[in-house]
Amino acid sequence: MIYLDNSATSYPKPPEVFEAYKKAIKYYHSNPGRGGYDNALLTAEKIFEVREKTAVFFGEKQCENVCFTANCTQAINTVIKGILKEGDHVVISDLEHNAVLRPLEKLRLQSKITYDTFTSDFYDEKKTIESFLGCLNDHTKLVFCTHASNVLGVSLPLQKIGKICKERRIIFAVDAAQSGGILLMDKQAFHIDYLCLAAHKGLFAPMGLGVLIGNGSKLETLVEGGTGSQSANAVQPDFMPDRLESGTANVSGIIALGAGIDFIDRTGRENIHKSEKDIILHIYDSFCHCSEINCYVNYEQLAQFSPVLSFNIADVPGEIVAQKLAQQGICVRAGLHCAPLAHRKIGTDACGTVRISPSFFTTEKEINCAISCIKKLI
Repeated sequence: MIYLDNSATSYPKPPEVFEAYKKAIKYYHSNPGRGGYDNALLTAEKIFEVREKTAVFFGEKQCENVCFTANCTQAINTVIKGILKEGDHVVISDLEHNAVLRPLEKLRLQSKITYDTFTSDFYDEKKTIESFLGCLNDHTKLVFCTHASNVLGVSLPLQKIGKICKERRIIFAVDAAQSGGILLMDKQAFHIDYLCLAAHKGLFAPMGLGVLIGNGSKLETLVEGGTGSQSANAVQPDFMPDRLESGTANVSGIIALGAGIDFIDRTGRENIHKSEKDIILHIYDSFCHCSEINCYVNYEQLAQFSPVLSFNIADVPGEIVAQKLAQQGICVRAGLHCAPLAHRKIGTDACGTVRISPSFFTTEKEINCAISCIKKLI
């Protein structure tokens, strides 16, 4: 099998992540914060250790602002539904995932909020910022942006957008599902109030875990329940991270996340990104010589991008291309990738694209085999 669907979930995981997950199941099997016996305390210590590690990795000074969620989508919904009130206005980019678009659209259809979408320019940050500024108004409460598109890999000028939001006292939230662990992401330097992450992608953790890094303010809760703290009180705790962490934690997943961060630190985020970026550029260069292959971004002109490449072969539906590749053991994803705004932007909302997303563990032999198979399909 040649696995090229790392934008959905990274595979394989680093060996130390696999070992950490197995060890967690065997040795850290008690509910953290729910008991005073040794194993419960030891498990709580391990969770706290990973919380601290995650905070440092993403430039957050207060580790209690790191909350573990079921996934990135839950983190995004927690921010959107925890902040917005009737009459608020939101600004998003034209690259957003449905995890951002759908909760906003639900609130809009309920006549509670309004939102506008700014136009991103892949090669001109100035035009992107101009479009962004044109969408702001006196009622803008929240700006929510993806860091990197899960369809095209292109990234937005978050540092400049974050600075504008800070100057205007607008809450700035970022969906870093596609970029976390790959692209540089410093919450403080980028002026981010809420950072949402998918642990199972660039951070190499198992599925079933997300991260929300807040700013210490009290969000309205999306879920209430047992936290192991203030149990006699029928009201949800008002302190972090307990306020946003109801129910039993994904202990094994969290401990494996810690091992994933350790792997990135040891290997070097820049080295991981360069390896994956070089693969995309190699694929792109190979495709450029085939008139039948349509690519939608000139990756050579991008200063920074996440390792994702979308393409189509002439007018052949992407699902057929992906099916043919799957028959040869090559795993890619076709369709709209839960991001209709990005596909509408590049004119593929009717047909979707085929998406290739390699990892640090993808070999040159695997990539050349995939390229050869794609060219044979032509």
